[in-house]
Amino acid sequence: MQRDSVKLQVTGHEELIEKEDILAWEREYRHLQWGCAGSISHITEMLPPGSKILDVGCGCGRHLFPLSTCYSTTGMDISSIALHKAREYLKKQDRKADYTTASLTHLPFKEETFDAVICLGVLQHLTEAGRYAATREIRRVLKCNGLVFLEVFGSQDMRYGGEEVEERSFMRQTGILYHYFTPEEIRTLFKGFQFLELKDKLLEKKYRREKYIRHMISAVMCYNQKKMPA
Repeated sequence: MQRDSVKLQVTGHEELIEKEDILAWEREYRHLQWGCAGSISHITEMLPPGSKILDVGCGCGRHLFPLSTCYSTTGMDISSIALHKAREYLKKQDRKADYTTASLTHLPFKEETFDAVICLGVLQHLTEAGRYAATREIRRVLKCNGLVFLEVFGSQDMRYGGEEVEERSFMRQTGILYHYFTPEEIRTLFKGFQFLELKDKLLEKKYRREKYIRHMISAVMCYNQKKMPA
């Protein structure tokens, strides 16, 4: 069945995004509350103060909030509800950031705009075609020697499974897609980037005396070429 599409107006750009994707995330963020601020210690260790950062899929501002203390930050999300919550929270804390409603597959920014792109728990929600489009957009908006901070689910994660729509990609009842990566896939997806870090983490969790595995893959990459083949 063909999915309906809608046009999303983003700072002068018109972008076609599947209607179901937007609605699924709007439903999700209606019920999500702002949690504790995410750790950014690994970012501050590698990125000087004042750097221009894009936080893609920023949600309610979990990482945007601490980033705004020392960086020029832009929060971007497909959900207007998420951005509203992020904006209101930062405003109450007297923090400032820019906000843009857009998709990672079509970033409404000029080439070589940002010193770093933060992409934490976002890439796993895209189709294979979407993931490759997203990496092209990330490298387009990054300055030469810019950094990418990435975190995604790994293929051994306890949440793996469901209605498989692509290899290792599953659609949940919420209408949100979840893809589970391998380290090799990350290297292929970001071919041409210099990998400063690539961590494959298996964490054991206990729930009702049962053991479960959380599998997370994180990476820090440097874009050190002016142009790379698509």
